[in-house]
Amino acid sequence: MKTSNPKIIGLVMLVVGLGIICFWGYSLFKLTTYPFTGNTAEAKIIGYKVSANGARMVKNDSSSNKLFAARSPFFEFTTNNKNIKTYSKSPQLITFFNYIIGDNVTVAFPNNEPEKAVIVSWKEIPGLLLMISIGLLCVVVGKSYLFNK
Repeated sequence: MKTSNPKIIGLVMLVVGLGIICFWGYSLFKLTTYPFTGNTAEAKIIGYKVSANGARMVKNDSSSNKLFAARSPFFEFTTNNKNIKTYSKSPQLITFFNYIIGDNVTVAFPNNEPEKAVIVSWKEIPGLLLMISIGLLCVVVGKSYLFNK
């Protein structure tokens, strides 16, 4: 297929790909470094995130319209006499490895910033790796448009 301006397409794909890699790569970086550079705590899964009209929590396992949809967990923990409730920002992919309400998980967060907590679990990694690979694919496609002969 012939395009009228392949350089613009290549530039847009390159910028989008690098943005995706940086955004989700930083999430992977936090997941791997916070346990060593920050604090850790034990948290309990208290519900699932529903994104309709903003992020809100539901407490039923069957509350999702899609029965086999992977859901981001809401979790709660206490640190420095402060109760923190937040949810996982990592994309959840594998339905069969969903978190179950009542599960205990380890969370890590930067010093004095428990609101930025991330779940330290292998269940968080597949979604991040998929998003990073999509970003890499965009970079490769953008590069081929920019530097074609």
